Amino acid sequence: MYDGALARNWIGQMIQIVFERTGGIMGRKVNLHLDLDEMPADQSATLKRLVDESDFFDLEVSPKRTSPLDEFHYVITVTTGTIQHTIRTSDSSMPAVLRPLVNELLTHTRSSK
Repeated sequence: MYDGALARNWIGQMIQIVFERTGGIMGRKVNLHLDLDEMPADQSATLKRLVDESDFFDLEVSPKRTSPLDEFHYVITVTTGTIQHTIRTSDSSMPAVLRPLVNELLTHTRSSK
């Protein structure tokens, strides 16, 4: 488990986010790889804020309950200079604090096409 104080030291470091959504009725897979150092400053700041507000590095790696096959499943990996953490979740098991980050990442998947 991560030490929350240590995890918060990532702010200001290089950060990459890898996002994958699978499942749903159509079963379409969506992938996104973001290097926040290469993004416009306002977009990068928004994503960093959402990672921080979700306490991403303190979230459990996987949901505890099973979820229906036709709902969306997400894998999110955040990498900094010192920490890498991956979360696996679904629409029904996603912590409420993670939803704003997922919504923002989904916005980026639509704009990257």
